[in-house]
Amino acid sequence: MMITKIETERADLFDVSILISMRVHISGNVSEDAIKDAFQKAVAAHKILATRVCIQDDGTAFYESVGDDASEIKADNNKIFFEASPWMDILKREEKVRFKIEEGEYLKAFCYELSDEGCKILFLMHHLGGDGKSFVYFIESFMKALSGETLEQDEIRTIPAGDISDEALKDRIGPLVLVPKIYNIRWDKETEARTFNYDDMDEAYQNYWADRESVVSEYIIKPETVKKIMKRCREWNVGFTAYVTTAFLRRLGRKLDIGYAVDARGDGNRCMGNQATGISIKYAYNYDKSFKSNVIKVQKRMTKKLEDEESRMFILPFMAAFRPSLVDAINLEHAGTFHSRTSGRLASILGYGKKTKDLSITNLTKLDIADTYGAYKIDFFSFIPPVISYGKNIVGISTIGNNTVMTIHRIKKKQD
Repeated sequence: MMITKIETERADLFDVSILISMRVHISGNVSEDAIKDAFQKAVAAHKILATRVCIQDDGTAFYESVGDDASEIKADNNKIFFEASPWMDILKREEKVRFKIEEGEYLKAFCYELSDEGCKILFLMHHLGGDGKSFVYFIESFMKALSGETLEQDEIRTIPAGDISDEALKDRIGPLVLVPKIYNIRWDKETEARTFNYDDMDEAYQNYWADRESVVSEYIIKPETVKKIMKRCREWNVGFTAYVTTAFLRRLGRKLDIGYAVDARGDGNRCMGNQATGISIKYAYNYDKSFKSNVIKVQKRMTKKLEDEESRMFILPFMAAFRPSLVDAINLEHAGTFHSRTSGRLASILGYGKKTKDLSITNLTKLDIADTYGAYKIDFFSFIPPVISYGKNIVGISTIGNNTVMTIHRIKKKQD
């Protein structure tokens, strides 16, 4: 048996809106049996999909690999289904259904259109199965298996918290080391170090999704438009993400708190597991200046954070320094099923309350996978990030071949 501790990704455990979605159109004559076989081979190629998530009585959690001879984790815990329903209807239905990660369920797929010319598949994954790049690499595995390639098995890769003693944390996050220290003391004193389990998770899902649903807007950006934007980006020495950010700032017309998901793979590995971090900036569009001037300033703020190792990696040891159950509690505060003075205040400070990030952007850029695999080609790819508990408007951007798609994902109450 092998275990991998859940530390820097702990905030994903009790988040009730943590479903990463990707949908692809595949051209080429393929059968239902071939799709099923390729999916199962892709699942078997990633070790994290042969684990389950265990929560101990003391609140610690970990991935547990139990080996081939253990019946508790079955190969079919991650499944593909076939149904002729609109993909958005499937997403709205499935986002309300908690993934049984304690049984090794991280991933589902739905083939919602199948013909002689190809198929359309919606892939859904719990964030504890991996980050956005992990999901892309799973789809790459699926496409390789579909075309008859033999897959090699990868390793589980996450980002360990490292040394989170007070002394070590002070070097890594500076004076803010006092925040988790103080709140841990308050949490232990107020709740006697209360912990949560899967029953609490079920209650949170039922309460949160009783009157909510996803709204997804999807925009296909024409190749000629992308080409024009990229020409400007090169001339202005800015990135596509900064350009898109500035377009949102100009449209919304107020100071925004903007978060960005950032790949933290130092070695460029292609393994599944949560290997992402994040940065944030605050900016208000200056209408007295040109769009070019604004986007250059946005890029400067982003670059300052991205090039500073401490700023780029800050959030991981910072969140890992809180009691695991306190991190769970702020998610349950957001879901409306738990409240304490300590977790309520911390949830507000960290953006899990009413004041969340205004905008969160994940740009997967040009996907580092092929679009063609033997007789099959991905001719459409759309990435829909989850509306995490501290987010409001979540933007996903991805490009494969000449196909660039931007999605905006938010959660609304049904009476809205």
